[in-house]
Amino acid sequence: MTKQSSYPPVYTEEIQQAAENLRLALPLISKHKSPVNPVNYAVWYEYVSGENLALSNAIDALLIDNKIISTETSQSLYDKHVLMDMPNRLEYTNNGLRLVVDNTLNNINNVESTTNQCLSGFTDSQMALEDCTDLNDLKSLIGNILTNTEKMSETSNDLKQSLEQSSQEIAQLKQELEAVKEAAQIDALTGLLNRGAFNHELNNTCQNTSTDTALILFDLDNFKNINDSYGHLLGDKVIQFFAELLKKYSGEHCLSARYGGEEMALLLLNISQQESIEIADTIRINFANSRLKKRGQDESIGQVTVSIGISMKNKNDTPSDIFDRADKALYQSKEKGRNQINIA
Repeated sequence: MTKQSSYPPVYTEEIQQAAENLRLALPLISKHKSPVNPVNYAVWYEYVSGENLALSNAIDALLIDNKIISTETSQSLYDKHVLMDMPNRLEYTNNGLRLVVDNTLNNINNVESTTNQCLSGFTDSQMALEDCTDLNDLKSLIGNILTNTEKMSETSNDLKQSLEQSSQEIAQLKQELEAVKEAAQIDALTGLLNRGAFNHELNNTCQNTSTDTALILFDLDNFKNINDSYGHLLGDKVIQFFAELLKKYSGEHCLSARYGGEEMALLLLNISQQESIEIADTIRINFANSRLKKRGQDESIGQVTVSIGISMKNKNDTPSDIFDRADKALYQSKEKGRNQINIA
């Protein structure tokens, strides 16, 4: 669980794991006669890592049918499952906005043209009225005036309806853009912030607050054993369960994120060190006391624990300062036996 679901994608594997993924990916690229370019490599790298479940399922479905993963297929898989279909979604919204603007401008130009014609007709009618002495001519002039007036009214109503429709389309496109923005910030598995979004918020916090801020890092203990013993699907369920504990016990004034595969982070504002310890320990105890089970089975997978590191923000901290201290505290928790909290 080392790939962070985000756009653009973020990878946090250690050197050894990244090298192993490389070793496994290259023969697959060669087998499917694909060039070793960034797109193909990313697709097969994520496939052999086993972390992108949707991508793995899509490739497995093709392999079952003995299909070759061509360069074109690989590009499609990359766009949809690595880039989270963001290019298509952004292109859709951009094209939609462009179409709305073009239609609105065309409608305004049509209204302007019709209005100018009507105004010209009014001017002609006014000049004719000044010299009109015949009743029939007068009736004809009044008819022309009424016709031009009706035409202007119809054009105005058409423009109003067009603008109302454009307003609705813009509202829909705005919702899509908000969804795209959220998808780029949210981890798909847990619903927490992803690493990129959390780093952005941490940077803002360091710039705009002085102290009374706590950064808490969590790392699920021996998580690789869970994946190896029970499979990645159950591993995902464990991560989701822990993410729900973060949401439940962290309170309102906080930001929670999936920072790495099995690594989570909390940024707590307006809080003392003791309060942050209490929150972290509540999460730790509840997680350790849970007895998760495989779907449809009564047997527990055993105790699963988490190690925790806490750092309070100092006055002139950079994001790296506070994060590095929390990370060192987390490392101490691992070194001292796991399932515990250490304070930077």
